[in-house]
Amino acid sequence: MPSSDSSGSHQAASLAELEVITAQRSESNDLYHYTNANVAMYNILASGTLRLSPFESTNDLWESRPLHPVLSCHHEDTGWLDNAGSMSLWADIDRHIRLHTKVACLTRDFTLPDHVWNRDAWRGWGHLSLWAHYGAGHTGICLRFDRTRLIEAFLEQTDAAAMRFHNSVAYVPTQGAGPNDLDIGQIREFGVDAAALAYAEANQDSLFFRKYWDWENEAEYRLVLLDQSLLPAYIDIRSALTGVILGDAFPAGRRPALHEILQAYPEVEVHQLQFHNRRLMCFPPSPEVAVEGVPWAQPRRSGSLQERLGALRDATAKANELRPAAVQLAAEHLAFIGEAIAELCSELGSWPEVEAKAYPHPQAVPEEQRARMPGVSGEQVHHEGGSMCVVENLPKGSLTLVAAAALQVLDDQRLRLHWMVTIELPGPQGNGLTGHWRDARVITSDEAASTLPSFIAQLRTAVRAARPDFDSQRQALKNGLP
Repeated sequence: MPSSDSSGSHQAASLAELEVITAQRSESNDLYHYTNANVAMYNILASGTLRLSPFESTNDLWESRPLHPVLSCHHEDTGWLDNAGSMSLWADIDRHIRLHTKVACLTRDFTLPDHVWNRDAWRGWGHLSLWAHYGAGHTGICLRFDRTRLIEAFLEQTDAAAMRFHNSVAYVPTQGAGPNDLDIGQIREFGVDAAALAYAEANQDSLFFRKYWDWENEAEYRLVLLDQSLLPAYIDIRSALTGVILGDAFPAGRRPALHEILQAYPEVEVHQLQFHNRRLMCFPPSPEVAVEGVPWAQPRRSGSLQERLGALRDATAKANELRPAAVQLAAEHLAFIGEAIAELCSELGSWPEVEAKAYPHPQAVPEEQRARMPGVSGEQVHHEGGSMCVVENLPKGSLTLVAAAALQVLDDQRLRLHWMVTIELPGPQGNGLTGHWRDARVITSDEAASTLPSFIAQLRTAVRAARPDFDSQRQALKNGLP
């Protein structure tokens, strides 16, 4: 026995279904076109045109296969028909009608009264089967058109000499042979092409706006063009397009490209479908992190893309022009620093149970004073370099002492010297850093030769001052203390 709750839920669902079935529907002026994302974005939206495809490419066999009309004739034409052969004549009639017809297939839109709980049940964008068949399994796009403006574009932009029809499709259980007789006498009198076209015009509803009732859920509206070409036809839809509806599974990665394409349609509304609890709902797209909204994408420099790119190129060219002189200016002093650090490292390697190695690296420069890339706002550093001595307690990975020196070349041939001594203790959250000594000084290039030796002496003094702490921590590690 179902619980009272489940019985109540079933009753509520039944009432909601009955409400949708019995409510008065009102047809809107909107028409919808389902397609996959590639066709929507790169064929329709990018070109601003909608293609009228060959009638024979439709998916209903009633339309994609030949329809042979009943042939009537006066007694004097009987012999002529026997000689011509009805099958050959039918093929010629089919060539002039079905094979020269193009069609654009759209879906009608219906609204329900405000009191209906599921007011969107008959909306043109809400057909699950159409999303599955034509909307690439809900990953595609449904385009919304103003019916009046779309028909106007169709009539104005297609060949006035061609036959142009538009109407809703009726869904019927059977049709049998062709809708009316096609007269042999008229064919002989006016030609098969003229007689076939007159027959198509007189029977347009039966030929182009009837489908087998299996397709009734499509609620189709058609634009039909019958001309003398076998090629597809195109109409400009830019004045008629009013909305873009994204399928429930439309890939988020395709939104930037769609956003760019839609810049040509500033008035067009964009909506995103979401399927929840067996109901398809239509919302404005969730706020996206558009390129314009990403903080790091907001340039500090003003100007157009070309202006900003030009400024970046200029800054890079200027930096490249100044760098060789800065490298040359620093070379002698960096060599002195490297030799001094290597000598210090050799001495520190004599400490018990350690391994000491020297590396070229501007480690002594604080992060906030490191050289920026060309053109970036802030202090300009034209070149930087340095050396460091890494003393590792054995076994490795337990405790490290670093003694480092570095040099930066600033504007006006000024030099900034950096020195530091740190002790690093590895831990689960990263290295614990103890800064024992750090110093910096800005000097002229002429002062470098006399200043560097005194700084090396201060670095040696700082290392000696840090050794008791280094040894204390090593001992603690041996004793298993935190």
